[in-house]
Amino acid sequence: MPPLSDAHTHSSFSFDGKDTMSALADGAARAGLSVLTVTDHYDVYSRFTPADYLAAYRAAAADGAVELLLGVELGEGHLDAAGSDALLDALPLDFVLGSCHYVEGQPDFYDIRCAELDECRRRVEGYLDELLRMIAWGRFHVLGHLTYPLRYMAGREGFPVDFSFCEDRVKAVFRALVESGKGIEVNVSGLRRGSFAMPDLPLLELFRACGGEIVTVGSDAHNAGDVGAHIPDGYALLRAAGFASVALFRQGRPDFVRI
Repeated sequence: MPPLSDAHTHSSFSFDGKDTMSALADGAARAGLSVLTVTDHYDVYSRFTPADYLAAYRAAAADGAVELLLGVELGEGHLDAAGSDALLDALPLDFVLGSCHYVEGQPDFYDIRCAELDECRRRVEGYLDELLRMIAWGRFHVLGHLTYPLRYMAGREGFPVDFSFCEDRVKAVFRALVESGKGIEVNVSGLRRGSFAMPDLPLLELFRACGGEIVTVGSDAHNAGDVGAHIPDGYALLRAAGFASVALFRQGRPDFVRI
């Protein structure tokens, strides 16, 4: 078994996080992880001061339960470029996970109930176009949970929708990521709920076919008990898609760890 790392976790600095960074680190040690990256939300729902965040991180890292890296999940960073830039310039971040939970001017996908399959598809197309705008802005390392809308459209509401109907748009997203030296995340949070990883195997294979090399795996844990959950399954998905390594970001640079 290769060394395990979890690159997507949330502490009580996130609006929906339950435990301290120190508690997450303890959970990582219990789960057998070697490295944990804390990536608290910074978006319209969660705002924290860089000084408070850094102080909490340094205190947790000093405990030494596991190697603890400082990251952030920057939601829709391109829609508040000034605020995002200020945060990123103020913190010595190892890792920036870029995520998109909504299309500009619309609700979070969590709050959307589609009436029909065609509406799902229209909203997916709009989401992928929003991703292209976020990638063009560019101040992140890895794109988080690519298929986030499907968590609700397919997983919650049961619509038979995936991204295969708009493969050209998906390829455009992947090529933009590759050309700008960015990667994607395998978010395994859905596996805890008996659902699917985001993205699943066919899209991971497509990312690799488009030249993608940088991939991370994250539990998207919001409490200490979920830290590290299903990380080995994420590694297995990567191997099945033909990847030989997972990326681990330190000081903004990827270190490739064989899996």
